[in-house]
Amino acid sequence: MIKLEFLGALSFVGCSGVLVDTGKAKLVLDYGTKLQEIPPKFPLPIQGKADAVLLSHCHLDHSGAVPLFNANSNSIPVYAKDVTKNLCELLWMDSIKISREEGIELPFTKHDVVKTIDSFVPAKYRQQFNFKGSKITFFDAGHIPGSSMPLISSGGKNILYTGDFKTADSRLLKGADSDLPDIDVLITESTYGYRDHPDRKSQEKLLIETIKNTLAVNGVCLIAGFAVGRLDEILLVLDSYGIDYPLYIDGMAKKAITIINRHKSLMKEPNALDKALKKAEYITEEKQRKKIIRQPCVILTTSGMLSGGPIVGYIKKLYDNRDCSLVLSGFQCVTEDTNVYLNHEHDEIKSLFKQSDKFLKNNNLEIRKLNEKIASFNINKRCFDIGRIAFTARRRHDGEVIKLTLESGKELLLSPEHPVLTKDMKYKKAGNLTIEDEIIGV
Repeated sequence: MIKLEFLGALSFVGCSGVLVDTGKAKLVLDYGTKLQEIPPKFPLPIQGKADAVLLSHCHLDHSGAVPLFNANSNSIPVYAKDVTKNLCELLWMDSIKISREEGIELPFTKHDVVKTIDSFVPAKYRQQFNFKGSKITFFDAGHIPGSSMPLISSGGKNILYTGDFKTADSRLLKGADSDLPDIDVLITESTYGYRDHPDRKSQEKLLIETIKNTLAVNGVCLIAGFAVGRLDEILLVLDSYGIDYPLYIDGMAKKAITIINRHKSLMKEPNALDKALKKAEYITEEKQRKKIIRQPCVILTTSGMLSGGPIVGYIKKLYDNRDCSLVLSGFQCVTEDTNVYLNHEHDEIKSLFKQSDKFLKNNNLEIRKLNEKIASFNINKRCFDIGRIAFTARRRHDGEVIKLTLESGKELLLSPEHPVLTKDMKYKKAGNLTIEDEIIGV
């Protein structure tokens, strides 16, 4: 009888890991770390020895603990796409470096990482292979380059693990494979499973509007994002709308984009990154960082959660420049001590995530939520709070502003196009709201 054991990520983002025991082999589906935890948290340990890891993709919440299987003289194969192997090496080495800077030693070393990288076995999409009585097939997950949905066929049952997946095409990738065999057991992520996202094109336009408005007042637009799969996607978005301004790429994104660009067959448009990169410049040293922020520009940089990397230095230098903006393009770990709290009586930031609190205190701030993955932050705007998290829209100099007064007495100033989440879990534009609508988020 096949047994499934869930090792983490059942009620939070991070520590993804599932053990499939077929009776002949113990197959591990991902083995990640819990994001932003100090010290890092890992999935539950496996009783006995695992036989192989089937790795869906490189992001650390799914891969960050995989080197544990090759520590202490152990060794097991790790099946994944070639690009996943290269990106994992980059992320794992960086996680060791960052942890040591924080005074923490991870339970694996650089030597263990090298051993793990050597244990990778390349998997090809839609090509079945045998492993200890099971047939295994990797399908394209459409999430980031190399992301996969492993299918295990064993004992007459088909078990599909999606990892993180995206069904629709993005600028960078085609959507996930949909031509799948009949599935008996589906193991899937559900981070955004209860939400309908706003239309992608409208969100892209809001992002471009934020950039244009910032550059129009001679400001610098900082776009913080994940090195793998996010900043390269944003680069393609910017290129599609025309890049006629100075554009810079900083942090680990430089290496990640270089790795991804070597695997052109995985991309929807193989030469798209080459074309966009001609309009961007890599930043490699501190003196460049000091120079570029003296003029209006756009900077794509890591880390996406403001927890380290060049973004920290940029925020330190620009936090009191009221014409600059900060765009967060990815998932944010918000907990009780990292929630956004605005004191509207004093127009003062009490805290904006744990990591950036010291940079942004005592500054008026506007927060514009473009969707669940994109938010823009603009200094020197009036803000109001809604429960634990506060959002408002930018007041355009040339456009209408919608003023909403909630039952609590709180006020919201929104652009007519601003998406608002209603009680029936649907997004409506602020300009289309009626008195009957009950707002639960913006």
